[in-house]
Formats: sequence, structure tokens, C-alpha cells
Amino acid sequence: MDKDVNYAVEFQSESLCFGPVRLEGAGGLGIPAGLTAVTGANGSGKTTLGYVIERGRWGFGNRVRFMREGMTVKLIAFTDIHSFTGVDVLRYDQRLESSENEYVPAVSDIFGKAMESGLWHDMCGRLSLDGIAHKKINYLSSGELRKLLVINALLAAPDILVLDNPFIGLDAPSRAELREALLALRDRGLHIVLLLSDAAEVPDGTDAMLMLEGCRFTGMVTGREAVRRNASAVAEADVAAACRQAPVTLPEAPDGIPAHEVAFSIRDGRAGYGGREVFAGINWEVRRGERWMLTGPNGSGKSLLLSMVCGDNPQAYANDIVIFDHKRGSGESIWDIKNNVGYVCPEMQLYFRSRLPVRGIVAEGMRPVLERFRKYTPEEYAVAEAWLGCLGISGLADRDFATLSSGEQKMVLLARAFARQPAMLVLDEPFQGLDASAKERMRRVIDALTESRGSSLIFVTHYPEELPASVDRRFSLR
Repeated sequence: MDKDVNYAVEFQSESLCFGPVRLEGAGGLGIPAGLTAVTGANGSGKTTLGYVIERGRWGFGNRVRFMREGMTVKLIAFTDIHSFTGVDVLRYDQRLESSENEYVPAVSDIFGKAMESGLWHDMCGRLSLDGIAHKKINYLSSGELRKLLVINALLAAPDILVLDNPFIGLDAPSRAELREALLALRDRGLHIVLLLSDAAEVPDGTDAMLMLEGCRFTGMVTGREAVRRNASAVAEADVAAACRQAPVTLPEAPDGIPAHEVAFSIRDGRAGYGGREVFAGINWEVRRGERWMLTGPNGSGKSLLLSMVCGDNPQAYANDIVIFDHKRGSGESIWDIKNNVGYVCPEMQLYFRSRLPVRGIVAEGMRPVLERFRKYTPEEYAVAEAWLGCLGISGLADRDFATLSSGEQKMVLLARAFARQPAMLVLDEPFQGLDASAKERMRRVIDALTESRGSSLIFVTHYPEELPASVDRRFSLR
């Protein structure tokens, strides 16, 4: 233990354990007071460390000592952004159906008198959430919900706040606002731990940086300037290593994609929910083989528009929409749309449930939607395993989805979307929570797939540097 460091949490055992995961090399380390970033690739054990600090400090053989007795810890993993609502959300598209939302509470119903506190008003101002009180919780964007979860945790007045990849899903201004808010909270005496898959997201002003690799602690850096330099060096090294990856080879392709000229178009489109119009006057056409970036700030309606592309939103029938040369509402089956679209979005991951092992989840993606209930063949499993190998996650083949880290879950859902090699890929923030190596691999797979199949692509991200090289068009929502 470094005697010159003021620790909020000290690890007094050589290993730390929570559930099936054990972190080695903990002895002599800890979480320094102030703002600490814990970095490491997907599956390195960052979230496990968060669970140890919050819930496992007295169990599993862990020996963890806090700066003072009775310190409270709040962990936000963002694995269920509706966790504080009391509403049973079962499907990622549930909020799109008005009949499902009749009894969903508004923000004011959930927080009540807490909204009169100075903390509430201060944080809402810092995170641009003014005017949110009367919105129904299901109608908030994922970015708004993530900010609200942070405020909800702060209202419990914890001594230590642990945030698992807090910047994902936020646009650039929102990320800057959150960084400034966290630094202000640190200066008021709150100890903050950021669990980050990408060292590039370590905020300037961070007091300490703790590194994990393969569920082993590999070192710690303290001092704000030293942390800044180290985070920059680690991020550069990660990117350089990612770019040295070998070219990808796609697994065997199924039958060809259906003939069409227009993958998606909308004319004078408009949509909203909860009595609020989110967008209006939208005109956009995606032709076969085109690769688009869809951009816009949090709450501008990107996910709402994509729900129309993928056939999930009933408001599509009130709009002039064409999908694969067929006008919506002209007799096409919803399954004809879904069978030709590979879709991944953050909400899908939050509510994805499956009893299949990972290889079965990927094999499921190769079949038409209505044929996914029959037993899978050895040939299908072989192709599924080839996709896992292509994405560098072969070791997950026999795992249960619920036991995977957030980044590993994202890669499995991407493999499932890629497996059919569909006519159109709709990827809504697909790289959330992925490390630099995984992002580069996914970019190369997307480029290879769109090139070899002539598939159309709609790609949403708040990080322009994440774009696949093949993306050459841009559509913005304001």
C-alpha cells in the first residue's frame, strides 16, 4: 500500500471475488480519494470490481477497508435504465405502443418532494434536464434516462459513487456536462469511481487511474497530470494495437438479398409520443448499398426514426414510408421487413432474454424470425461459431448471455445481427461499452459485409471516430 496515497477504499487481500469472477493482484492497491478511473478491455473485470466495492466487501473472502466506518456506496451499471420506475418493462419496443404506457409514471410522480431539493435543481441545470418533470419516464431518451439515474443515485447521498461506462449514449455536449458535474461533485467531497472500457474517456482532472487486464490488476497511477499522460499513452497504444489486427474473413453467406432499389425512404415524416412532437418534415431516402451516418443530439428522435425503419413503430403507418421498394401499409408482412434487417440498439440489449447459449443466440440470427423455434442444425452452429471467431469472441460460445459483461453482450448481439448478412444493417450506437480493439474489429466486419453483400447501412453514433470507413453519407436530426 502506497503510504503517500489517501485511500477511500483499501484492498487488503491479494484477490477479490464476486460471483464466478476473481480479480488477482489486488494486494497493496485501493481506490484513492477523489476521482478514480478504472480502465481495461471488455471482460477484464471492471464491473466485478464495482460489485466488490458496493456489495462484496464483506463476503467471498474479500478483505476491503474503507476510509471510515459506515461509508455508503452506490453503483450505477446502466444495465436497467428503468430500474427506479417500478414499471415492468419486458421489451425494448414497449414504449412505442401507447396502450402499454397508460400507467407509466411521469418523472415528478417518481421523485416527488426530492425535486424541491437544491441538489435536484443544481444537477438538472448542470445536465440540461430542466423541464423534464412532466415527461413520462418511458418517453425519455436513453441519454436523458442515464442522466436521471445519476441524479437518483446522488439523492441517496452516497459517500462513494461508482459509474460503469457513464459516458456511453451521451452526445458530446452531454459528455462535457457530465464530466464537469463529476469534477464539481469530487471537489465537494464525493469519492467517484469511473469504470471505463476506453482510456480515451478518462476525464482531465482525474486523481488516479487503476488498470485491469484479464482480471488482474496491472498497476496504478496517481496525480492528475500523471494520469492525463498515462491515459493518453494507453489510449494511443490501444488504437495502434487495434489497427494491427489481421484482415477479417466473413463466414459463408446465405442466399442473396431480395432485389430492391430503395432500402428505406420517408417523405414529410413526423412522429412523437406523450403529446410531444419529436420531429416533423423529415425527408430521407436510403438507396440499396448506401452507407449512412444518422446523427443528432440526445432527444432529437434518432431511435424513434429507426424504429420506423425496422417496423417496430405503429406510427409508421401514418407516414409515407417505403421499405425495400414496398410502401408501408400496402400488404407487406412485418416479418418481411425484419427478416431483411439486422438491427442492434441499446434498448434491445437491456431487455434481451434467452435461454440459449451464445452459439445458439448467434445461430438464431441466421433464420427468418418465424422459424427460430426449431432445433438448430450442426451446420448452423458451425456458421455461428465461425461468426464468433470472426468477431474474436469464440471463448463465449458456451456462456449464458446474462453472465457476460456489457461489452461482451454487445458483441454477441452484433454477431447475431451480422449472421444473416441482411439487406440492411441498422446499428444504433453499436459500439457502446466496447474497447478499442473490439471497435476496430467491428468496423472492419461492417465494411467487409457491406462491400461483399451490397447491404445498406444506417449507423448511429455520437463519436465520429467510430464510423466504419465505408460510411460516406450523413443525415442529421435537429
